[in-house]
Amino acid sequence: MAGPPIDATDEKARRASLLAMPTEIAILDDLIVHINHGLAKLSGCRNDRGLNFLGMLLLNRAFCSLWRAREDAVCGYPVQSLTLCRAALEDWGTLLYAERHPDTANIWLQDVLAEVQPCGRPPKFVDIWKDLDDLGQKADQTYGILSSIAHPRSPGLPWLYDWDRDRVQFHTGGCFDQRNLEVCLYFLIIVGQMMLERIAQLQLRVIGDAVSKWVKRGNEMSDTARIFVDRIHGETLQRLEAAGLLTSAGVSDREQGAPA
Repeated sequence: MAGPPIDATDEKARRASLLAMPTEIAILDDLIVHINHGLAKLSGCRNDRGLNFLGMLLLNRAFCSLWRAREDAVCGYPVQSLTLCRAALEDWGTLLYAERHPDTANIWLQDVLAEVQPCGRPPKFVDIWKDLDDLGQKADQTYGILSSIAHPRSPGLPWLYDWDRDRVQFHTGGCFDQRNLEVCLYFLIIVGQMMLERIAQLQLRVIGDAVSKWVKRGNEMSDTARIFVDRIHGETLQRLEAAGLLTSAGVSDREQGAPA
């Protein structure tokens, strides 16, 4: 017997999400749109084909990941949403590392720009996080959680079905669960906030000044976002700990040996 079309299932989850958490979704939407506006200030500017070019690549990539992650979150695909959130966090970490070590930018540009000669492999994220000190330590914890969900290993698999004594229901298509939506919004808002400083720094390097109105509005958004993050922080961490995502080592790229 055929079920409903997948797009209808997704739309049902979207409606339920917007009804359940309209304010929180709007906080994320405002952040994502503000990221886009910040990058638009740099559109068409003369570029250096170096660090600033890499910054635009990574921040645009992060924007796309955050937007698609938002869509997956509200349509009931938490694993896919958090996997894309992890990708955006990688973009943030790579850019901050390159800003601290501008002579490494060509490592990421060697397959992008014809004039750049092969110059080695990117560092692993375990080394990037260590290099970023306190910021890296916080990012590493978040990265470990997101990696545990992104990889096809046991911590991420229970997000894909519901069960009771009589049945197991697999999530083929979107499936609304407010707790899962809340976790997605928590991580996406945190990573979205992290992007604002990188965009301001790129504006400073490319056009000589961070756009003051854009920075002010971003700070206001971050203050609003922080209220939501702080409110559910403890509850979210308790839930993740109960699921084994904080106490276990997880499956991060450091175990896979993959480069950044």
